[in-house]
Amino acid sequence: MEKRLRDMTWEDYGISKNRYKELKAFCLQYDEKKSKIKYGISAMQYDGQPKAHNTGSQVENQAIENDIYKRDCAMIEEAAIRANPEIWRYILKSVTLGLSYEFVEYDDEQGRIPICRHDFYGTKRKFYAILNSLKLGHKLNDIP
Repeated sequence: MEKRLRDMTWEDYGISKNRYKELKAFCLQYDEKKSKIKYGISAMQYDGQPKAHNTGSQVENQAIENDIYKRDCAMIEEAAIRANPEIWRYILKSVTLGLSYEFVEYDDEQGRIPICRHDFYGTKRKFYAILNSLKLGHKLNDIP
């Protein structure tokens, strides 16, 4: 008999305590990364002076940083959607702001979360398992 999602443990997903902490810290940087994404040339600060210490242009460097920030944010969002498309916004809010079930149970925009506390935490563990696989570049077929 298969375990229910709510009964899945970190060990079931093969995630150590330290790996969980690393994934959690990655998610807590979400808003910071979102705020660092800059759009357009106007986002560049260029004083017209050559910079000997910088081999790439500021525009190129900003584009590379933007791409990294966008990919990281998209990865977190994708993991939340794959964990449970019905409650992904609650999951996203919880993992990116470090909020417990009690603080996301009722959302001003989404209304009340349609699952109980135990199922929420089971879904949250699944989210971290999916995020772990995405970060490692593994296929997601194996995640229960």
